[in-house]
Amino acid sequence: MIPQMQKAFAGMKADAGFDRVESFCAAGDIGFGLVIGVGADGNVAPGGGTRLAGLALHDHTKLGGYSQYDMVSTLTKGLAWAQVTDEGAVTNGGAVQYAADGTVGDASGTALPNAVFRSEAETLQDGTVIAKIELAAPFATA
Repeated sequence: MIPQMQKAFAGMKADAGFDRVESFCAAGDIGFGLVIGVGADGNVAPGGGTRLAGLALHDHTKLGGYSQYDMVSTLTKGLAWAQVTDEGAVTNGGAVQYAADGTVGDASGTALPNAVFRSEAETLQDGTVIAKIELAAPFATA
């Protein structure tokens, strides 16, 4: 096999269109491309927390993800690549659900409001499965 550049990676923005990105403090380790939520302490972690924050975007200055107290670039509106739940199915144009670990799929657990899959699942060279999702409206931050 000839080495090739991958189509995308978890947490990568999918286009240069209008989007909204906010910063939150990490409560602990957070992987790229995971749905994150704000906890009672105001910090974010994978999953829903007390309220949704958005999708943890990739950062070229971090190796493998964010660590506790890092500022997490969080997509609240726009297109990006999210990590898919193990053995999870993805339907292009379908509603997005997220699991407690922040991964997404057609039936991963909890509905992600105003989110739609905009691709089929893609398997990366390292075995990670990602899918493009669109967040159509920012989550409430108050």
